[in-house]
Amino acid sequence: MEDLRIGLFIGLFIAGVFGVLAFNSKKSKKGYDERQLAVRGRGYTYAYFTVMILSILHIFTKDMISLPVSNELISLIILFISGIVLNIYIVFHDAYYIYNNNCKKQFIAYIFIFLLNGGYLIRSIVDHTLFKDGVLQFREGINLIVAISFIVLILNLVVKLVIDRYKKEEE
Repeated sequence: MEDLRIGLFIGLFIAGVFGVLAFNSKKSKKGYDERQLAVRGRGYTYAYFTVMILSILHIFTKDMISLPVSNELISLIILFISGIVLNIYIVFHDAYYIYNNNCKKQFIAYIFIFLLNGGYLIRSIVDHTLFKDGVLQFREGINLIVAISFIVLILNLVVKLVIDRYKKEEE
């Protein structure tokens, strides 16, 4: 258990360092235009209400409906669903990327994160640790949820790219 805490601390520290470096770069200072900020604000509102509605539904139905998912994982699923709602909204309203930004690096990073989580998920399936007593476990379930979230993100970006190219061809 001590190794897990040390690994978690080191992982959070490294993620924090990369986050500080990413947000302090000159490219990130460009920012979004006013329309994109308004769209993102509406998207955050929809994501917030998604969390509220799903949390209330979970609270009222958790005693009536037995799900094959650990309770901790249900809360995380609710957060990831709200992230997917935000993702879909801002991607299809052209507020995901900063204008004139090369998005190939981010897209490759999303694919890499999906493949990493998919690999851990496959390992959990092969080792028969994904489910314990018929319940999806928290530690292994995180990989499933992250993999699903990133594949939805990748598919949204690809569909939006195809739609934009089709619109350009019509013009």
